[in-house]
Amino acid sequence: MTVDRSPMWIGLADLMLCILSVVIVAVAPTKAKVDGVKPKAEFLITADWPVALDSDVDLWLVGPDKKPVFYGAREAGCASLDRDSLGYSTSEITLADGSTAQSESNKETTTIRCIAPGHYDVGVNLYSDRELAKGKASIPVRVEITGLNPQVTTLFAKDVALENVGQTINVASFDLTLDGQIKLVDPPLEPITDAYRKDKP
Repeated sequence: MTVDRSPMWIGLADLMLCILSVVIVAVAPTKAKVDGVKPKAEFLITADWPVALDSDVDLWLVGPDKKPVFYGAREAGCASLDRDSLGYSTSEITLADGSTAQSESNKETTTIRCIAPGHYDVGVNLYSDRELAKGKASIPVRVEITGLNPQVTTLFAKDVALENVGQTINVASFDLTLDGQIKLVDPPLEPITDAYRKDKP
């Protein structure tokens, strides 16, 4: 009597196909994931003023490394100026169909993207203006510091009024701890822009 060995050969063929499939999957090139840039951020600092006012207000941040972040130096350490508003000229947006739209406010935004412990000073400077010459008494500016982690929280908000071109108001100062906590402290008396202005003697 002869033994039917076909099931054994079929089983062996199935095993070889399984091994071949595993090898093909293991050595097949994988496609890189393209998720785009996912910038991490810890804090947002914003300065905004009414869109109807043709004024250029600059947001300044000086961090622990004493390098300012403003329109002339958009990045230092963990901080970067993400939006520089020139006032009315940059608040009008041309749409794809050629029509124009107006943003709701003029806003400058600086982002702190990592925890760099130390002392930070925040100020606003009236770089240029066409409103004061028209009789406007001052340019109202709202400055906010927003924490983003673990949830979005307004940590500081203050309204100030800039009264002349070149004026700087030190709005806030804080100490950032290693665990990401902010402790508000009194801002310095001397404008934070003074140490970096080129026209100073």
